[in-house]
Amino acid sequence: MAFTPALAGQKLTAGALNDIALCGVTTFRAYCNTAQSIASRTTENVADAVIWDTIDLDLFGSWSSGTGTRWTCPKAGWWTFSGSVGFAGSSAGTLREAIWFQNGSLLGAGRGVSVVSTTIATTALTAEARTLTLLCAAGDYIELIPLQNTGSALPLATSSLRSYMTATYAGPN
Repeated sequence: MAFTPALAGQKLTAGALNDIALCGVTTFRAYCNTAQSIASRTTENVADAVIWDTIDLDLFGSWSSGTGTRWTCPKAGWWTFSGSVGFAGSSAGTLREAIWFQNGSLLGAGRGVSVVSTTIATTALTAEARTLTLLCAAGDYIELIPLQNTGSALPLATSSLRSYMTATYAGPN
């Protein structure tokens, strides 16, 4: 059902008031605190999705350890996602990237600006994912996919460079 703004004198339902109160509220935040190994590839692969192991905000129970890479939409509407992938240091390869997938498929606007260089520093680095607002149905799922091409597996960074993801309710459809 399409969103209709409240009109003067209109009786508001609990559902409409809850939608209004929830707009702009971050409902989910997760981190990856382990050095998850990411295979070297030239194209993204959902098998490499970040496994979230520290969930410090989950208002709707949108995450399950059984599907630890996924945030599952609890409520149909518009949702805004932000996140990043922290890669451990390696001077090999020329690419580091963080890519959004919805329901197992690359989103049309799921790519941001990749870290592409003929010389990547040996220190750890963070690839920021594009901040993206998506219309989601209840049950849709979102994953953050790292991509790197060092020629061998590269662990994700931990500590202050750890990968993260947030979901914020932007409003009803």
